Amino acid sequence: MRFPVRSGVARAVSAWWLPAVIACAVAALYISFSLAQWRTLSDPSWDLAIFTEAAQAYSRFEAPIVPIKGPGYNLLGDHFHPILALLGPIFRLFPSALTLLVIQDVLIAASAAPIARLAQRLLGRGGALLVGLAYGLGWGLQGAVGAQFHEVCVAVPLLAFGGVAFVERRWGACMAWLVPLVLVKEDLGLTVFVAGLAIAWRRRGEGRSDVLRSIAYALFGLVEFVLTVKVLLPAMKPV
Repeated sequence: MRFPVRSGVARAVSAWWLPAVIACAVAALYISFSLAQWRTLSDPSWDLAIFTEAAQAYSRFEAPIVPIKGPGYNLLGDHFHPILALLGPIFRLFPSALTLLVIQDVLIAASAAPIARLAQRLLGRGGALLVGLAYGLGWGLQGAVGAQFHEVCVAVPLLAFGGVAFVERRWGACMAWLVPLVLVKEDLGLTVFVAGLAIAWRRRGEGRSDVLRSIAYALFGLVEFVLTVKVLLPAMKPV
């Protein structure tokens, strides 16, 4: 007799082991690259210093004041990314700018897992390997890693999981994955807005209530964008 729980676990393992391996391989390559940058003192921009000071402030449960930008400069008045407060506990355990680079590498690599799983479902394991590596090692993601830490790295796995859910018509999961984007950067509320409209269009044959919920989701993204740009950012912008 097969138990439902064991059967479900077996299916999950079968579906995810190869995508997980691909994501781990991509993470290992990107972390190796970041370590090389770190050891050779490569510094393509000053964003890493900015976000390190912000993470350090969050680790002390303080506002993200970054003196490198100016005395008393609140980084939330530059770009709205409160989700970076999650860096605080990790930075407290590993207080180094290298920590941010590794976190970014892991987040970017993790986005390859849902893409590879979808490819596996549609094209088999060979397709998962090809698509997963092509995506994970794509020029755009390589460029993000090479430029060192930036807050948009948090959006990468959210967009990947949300995009796959959209393709699979799992509307609730799609909206759940994409809604945290409004905490990643101020303009990503527009991404949520467009996603909501796309979901509403795809659900137009499912019933009026489903379409209206999708439109309400889209309007949430638009309202959040306007509120952030017109109210929150000006309120915290350094004088």
